[in-house]
Amino acid sequence: MRKILIDKKLEDKVQFFYNNLFANRNVNFSTPKQSLKILHDKLGKIKHKKHREYINKIINDYPDIITSTPSKIKNLIKEFDAIDNGIILNQFAPSKKVKFYEEIIKAMRYEDLRDSEFHSYIKASGIKTCVYCNAQLTVVTSFSFYDKKEKKRKPKVLAKLELDHFYSKSKYPFLCTSFYNLYPVCGNCNGAKYNNTINFELYTEDLNDLDKFKFWIDEKSILNYWLSLKNTDLKVHFESIDGSFEFINEYNKMFGIQGIYDTQIDIAEELVHKAKVYNDIYKKSLVESFKTLFPDKSILDRLIVGNYADASDIHKRPMAKYSQDIAKQLNLI
Repeated sequence: MRKILIDKKLEDKVQFFYNNLFANRNVNFSTPKQSLKILHDKLGKIKHKKHREYINKIINDYPDIITSTPSKIKNLIKEFDAIDNGIILNQFAPSKKVKFYEEIIKAMRYEDLRDSEFHSYIKASGIKTCVYCNAQLTVVTSFSFYDKKEKKRKPKVLAKLELDHFYSKSKYPFLCTSFYNLYPVCGNCNGAKYNNTINFELYTEDLNDLDKFKFWIDEKSILNYWLSLKNTDLKVHFESIDGSFEFINEYNKMFGIQGIYDTQIDIAEELVHKAKVYNDIYKKSLVESFKTLFPDKSILDRLIVGNYADASDIHKRPMAKYSQDIAKQLNLI
């Protein structure tokens, strides 16, 4: 819901991520390059000439594939499309039961990366909420598994990181483990997007392109609320920063943002009440009176908002974007 800036600090983290990818696996672990080579050798030299060319390009470009920024990814897509426009990817090769793109995803060890390496990175980065809706966490929980020996399902709690591919795995399998193509999301948004495209890229190299959306509370509805004290009278709107109706309509239709946040009007109600209490003078007196509790104003802002109050922390907690936008409009922060 808010873009992440690609700066030197992030690029260094991505390079570190690549340098240590699968480094702590046991000696029997087959790396993506090794698995891709095995897949390549299973393909017929004449019958699967294009398939082998596709695999060879992944192997040769593997470092760039993992670390390429969005602008460089677009160039990679053109290069791979020159080899195949999607025909061979949906063929059953070399297996007669598994499609070629699925073989590539398996060879590139996507499942292993999602469950371990990328999960560790996300945990360290502080990205805990869905980058599309900011309303839910990025971890989904499974409560059972199938025991092959006993031939029945058994209860087991398993937390797994949910990831969306901006460029879908089925169309662009070579990007299935590309860092900038992996978006931490909630299960609902991942299911809603599926393999569709959306005009929202999480990562940007433009400092002025970070915010694409805003929530705002109708001031007339606040007046109606004080007369009725019914939070159903409060109206919070979801809009695009640039006022593009087509963009916001597409985004809202896919993820149902307005409907999600209409159920959270009690948060807006609390902020409306806090705006009556926490004026600048009162906030200043709190900081001065409780210096050990509030070494700086940012901590007080977090307590007042009931969430992170800095825009750079939006991905750390659900509803942060919603709370921040309304709090700023009400001059709470």
